[in-house]
Amino acid sequence: MFDCELMRRHKRILAILVFAGFIFVEGFAQSDTLTLDRALQLARTRNVRLNRAESSLRAVRLSHDELSTSRLPQIRFTGSSLYAPSSGHFGYDPALSNGGQFGAQLVVQQSLYDGGIRSLRSEQIGVDINRLNKEYRLSERDLVFSVKQAFIEALRSKQEIYLQNESVRQLTDYLSIVRQLSKGGNANYTDVLKTELQLSNAQISYQKSLESYSTARYALAEILGGAIDTSFRVSGSLDDTTNVFIDSLTHVQTEYGGTLEMSIAALSIQHTQLDVELARSERAPIFSLVGDAGLLTSRDNLRMPYDDRSGIFGFSLGVFVEIPLVNWGATDLRVQQRQLAVDDLRLQSELLHRSIFSETKKLQLQLVRLRERLHSIRESYKFADENFLLTKSKFTGGGALSLEVLSAQQLLTDSKLSELQTLADIQMLNARLEQITTR
Repeated sequence: MFDCELMRRHKRILAILVFAGFIFVEGFAQSDTLTLDRALQLARTRNVRLNRAESSLRAVRLSHDELSTSRLPQIRFTGSSLYAPSSGHFGYDPALSNGGQFGAQLVVQQSLYDGGIRSLRSEQIGVDINRLNKEYRLSERDLVFSVKQAFIEALRSKQEIYLQNESVRQLTDYLSIVRQLSKGGNANYTDVLKTELQLSNAQISYQKSLESYSTARYALAEILGGAIDTSFRVSGSLDDTTNVFIDSLTHVQTEYGGTLEMSIAALSIQHTQLDVELARSERAPIFSLVGDAGLLTSRDNLRMPYDDRSGIFGFSLGVFVEIPLVNWGATDLRVQQRQLAVDDLRLQSELLHRSIFSETKKLQLQLVRLRERLHSIRESYKFADENFLLTKSKFTGGGALSLEVLSAQQLLTDSKLSELQTLADIQMLNARLEQITTR
């Protein structure tokens, strides 16, 4: 009676799993297929960080265009109306104020020499444009790594579903054999119970793999942006086809060159060095040519009869000179501050250089070890597969214990899962190595 109840229970569970697998496969057929290239395309289109980096780059380019306009003559209109009453011992000198002034002038000012400030700022903005271009590529590179990381995990979870489902199928077939032998008296009832227990554990693992795949797709959909939709299925392969290591050590050995991070660090140093030159240029004199044309007169002149008035229309030309004399050492202090900032950035760049070099070497060594491990796993997988088939045949003929068959099946499943995880780890390391060595 108890055996019949267990049989009915497992049949119900198996039916549920078959139905779930049918729904799973049908869902794959009806849902959109998402490849890695398509995922990267969607992420680049929707990513907020990339859009912000692009906006910052446009803003700096506009500031460069703005600075270019300062080389041209600056033209402005000025209008003034001043009243300066004077009587007795009160008021401004009548010879100077003339009771007030009225004016409407067109003023033109052309910079002749500014101590090189404009050229330095133009060069600095050019450095900023280059740096922001690389920061945009850096954001894009980090986004690519995040997408690859989530996509690899989704692929691993998807493949694990098939492996766990295969394990359930193997144990279900074996359970049928054990029950038939048990009914004929050629197997113990404990063998049936042990097989049912391992089958139950395999079914739980299968359910967990389904949950893991759903979680991985949610994570991938979040990185891609837009609506959180997991109706898609990922498509790709985890096979490691890279036979030659990335020659990244040569890149990172070049001082302040090669990788994006070191290029950005070098440009930051260059920007700060220009700050030093800008601070030093504060000591230089400034020359400007100023001219105006228009109407300028006094209140007293306007009160005179028309025939007695002086002329009110005219023009004037002049040179404006500004020479710094004493600012109590403020310029020298600013130069020292900016020079210290340059030295600090140099030290940070050196630390960054060492960090990238060290991590790159570590990743390459890990890749070597993982590929060696993958080779060993695949060799042992062949033996595990043969061992399971052989042990199961021996058990049918009475030459092996049921526990040996279950152990062989578990060893085969573990080998498959270990191979899958190693392939995913290799792809993760390849993606990380590509990320930190991007030029």
